[in-house]
Amino acid sequence: MREYENKYINSEKTAWDFRSILWDILRSWWMILLVGLSAALLTYSAISFTHEDRFTVSTTFTVSQGGEGSNAVSNLSAAYEMTQKFSVILENNILKKTVMEELGMDSFPASMNASIIQESNLMRLSVTADSPQNAYRILESVLRNYPTLSDYIIPNVVLQTIEQPRISGSPSNQLPVRQYMIYAFLAAAAAVAALVGLTSHLRDTVKNEQEFHQKVDAQLLGTIYHEKKKKKSSMLITNPVRSFRYVESYRMAASRVRGRMERKHAQILLVTSVAENEGKSTTAANLALALAQEQKKVLLVDCDFRRPALHKIFDVRDRDFRDFSLVLQGKEKAGGIFEKVQDMQLYTAFSKHSIESPSELISDGKLEKLLRSCCQKMDYIILDSPPMGLAVDAEELIQIADAAILSVRQDAVLTQDINDAIDALNRQEEKVVGCVFSNVYPPLGEHIRQGAYGYEGYGKYSKADR
Repeated sequence: MREYENKYINSEKTAWDFRSILWDILRSWWMILLVGLSAALLTYSAISFTHEDRFTVSTTFTVSQGGEGSNAVSNLSAAYEMTQKFSVILENNILKKTVMEELGMDSFPASMNASIIQESNLMRLSVTADSPQNAYRILESVLRNYPTLSDYIIPNVVLQTIEQPRISGSPSNQLPVRQYMIYAFLAAAAAVAALVGLTSHLRDTVKNEQEFHQKVDAQLLGTIYHEKKKKKSSMLITNPVRSFRYVESYRMAASRVRGRMERKHAQILLVTSVAENEGKSTTAANLALALAQEQKKVLLVDCDFRRPALHKIFDVRDRDFRDFSLVLQGKEKAGGIFEKVQDMQLYTAFSKHSIESPSELISDGKLEKLLRSCCQKMDYIILDSPPMGLAVDAEELIQIADAAILSVRQDAVLTQDINDAIDALNRQEEKVVGCVFSNVYPPLGEHIRQGAYGYEGYGKYSKADR
């Protein structure tokens, strides 16, 4: 019985995998950019709808005490007093009503302010309205009508205009819209990036070996580190350009697979995965090569009748070969279907044409009978099957196989799906001997001189991918 819940609780103690987080953020660049631009446009729209431009027109007076005793001190005092009381005049409803009647307005669409210029007898009068024209007209009207009130409130004070009011085309309350849009973009982009990072951390996938041991209900047979792809260069371990670490990782995994199969007295091994693009075909091919290098007679069979890929991995797509799927369908004779690979004890049976519904082909007994007859001449038979998440073929092939391994790509599928696949393979008998953890990037800061794993697409090989 699987203790998945307990393993998930323990997995919460796993340290943050910053490489996976950064990779997810980089892959989500388009979403981060889109949200950032949307936030900037929303900010612009909000400012446009809620902000009203206001325009200010002002004039400056000199304030002096009337009479012969006028001096600098009295003028400063008069300016201060005039400013205080002039504010009262500006707020007076009588003055506003007079201005409204003179200009033919139904309301008073402006605010007025009087202020003293420090250390001087200068006073500034400002009018702010919804347009520069209204501000100017209201200021002119105030200048014409304020004496009717000021003579009663502030007698013996002389105001002399030294700066005539001028219309300004720039709003006095103009906002830095572009700056706000930039702030909104950066804030939204940062928030989305943080959300993507948090989601990446909380996503229940297998991000490193520690999480593999905590979460997966199967033993780890080997870790295959990421290998940089090189044009026109295969990902097989027999390729001399492959890194030492990459080759040795597969050899160690093959050694562990062999040990577990010997203990089970198993000969037929099924290699599958949960989803596409997890490197199962490359894993099957390299395990077969590694076992053959141990002087074992190995038969590698492409049982992925939906999207056969082994002939592409071995770079035999451009030459004629016997199609294993056609043999099973009775369209070709079985003689000579197995081809020997170079000077190794490795034999292959490749499929080239896709079959829409291969379930009957697998379950009619012909395939099992053929494979069992091969067991007399072979030490091991390795079957490459379709991903379990896309077809039931693997669950039918497990009835033929003696053992199975699962190719698990780093941070690719949910842990629950991996464990469900293992349970499905073990439904009638414990056949899963372990998993190969593939395309693993080392933690940030750890330098690897040569890359490792490079299988990129299930059923998507090109000449550059060989």
